[in-house]
Amino acid sequence: MGYLIGSFNIRDFNFANKSKDGEEEKRDFQKIADIIINEGFDIVAVQEVNSENAIKYLTTVLNRRKNLLQEWTYDFSGKAATTINDPEGYGFIWNIKRLRLLELQGKNNPTYYNCAGGKGILRPPYYGRFTARQMLGGSNFEIRIVNVHIQDSSDERERIEEFNVLVKQVLPRICDHQGLSVKGEMMPAYTFLAGDYNLRLDKGDRAVIRIESITHTNYTGRNRYFKTVQEKKTSLKKANLQETIEECYANNYDHFTYEMDLIRKLRINEDRVETLSRYFQNEGSPGQMLEAYRKKVSDHVPVKMSIDLKHGG
Repeated sequence: MGYLIGSFNIRDFNFANKSKDGEEEKRDFQKIADIIINEGFDIVAVQEVNSENAIKYLTTVLNRRKNLLQEWTYDFSGKAATTINDPEGYGFIWNIKRLRLLELQGKNNPTYYNCAGGKGILRPPYYGRFTARQMLGGSNFEIRIVNVHIQDSSDERERIEEFNVLVKQVLPRICDHQGLSVKGEMMPAYTFLAGDYNLRLDKGDRAVIRIESITHTNYTGRNRYFKTVQEKKTSLKKANLQETIEECYANNYDHFTYEMDLIRKLRINEDRVETLSRYFQNEGSPGQMLEAYRKKVSDHVPVKMSIDLKHGG
């Protein structure tokens, strides 16, 4: 049985969506719920959560859609202790008919990950451990999701530095962590970095600082390789009479990263969600779709990754 993981930067996630020029528009929670349910997400990692009440209300809207196979809950990180003047939080939303949190002895789950020694990390990642074990039709493995939002620095070298700490140091440690649940459950653990990297992964201009698709590290004493995926553009331009959907996109900033060893065990596929053409098609032209989406939802579209055990994996 497969699972669908989502990552969604919902800009300044609150009840009102404030643009950079100060205009406010009421957030369209119904539309966000449509996206989560219709795309078939099992869990969504959310960035830029500035109000627990907002993510809690989104969960309420999701649960109004009566479905025997779906029941939604959430977790809010609280504001991170960082050097940022207005720190933001993270969130997870997941279907408890499909996944549950592991209960850990004396530890919070999810929790901020302590990046001790990780210079350049402005927002510590938020790390959750989930499983479908003992659930109806569930598989016997653990999903670890490291929710990240890399700094939006004007110097892209600082962004790369943060990416390298996350992928070369933090991710291997989380992959190798052996902490059991209070039930003593032992199972394979599959770990994924997910979020807004504020860095491009593409084959574009070599002068542009970007992520390489494969990252090597020997931080834990052995050679390891991590793969970053999802090359489609996900951040959105300002509305300006765009004539095609592709003209609406700015950069491919939203990605997933995982250890390449997982390719032997899992079938993994990733993509962006085509929110403009699927959920705002009634607004008119691509430029009008873009304007409505940016006002009511965000300046990013969500990305998704499906994972499924290979036979005998």
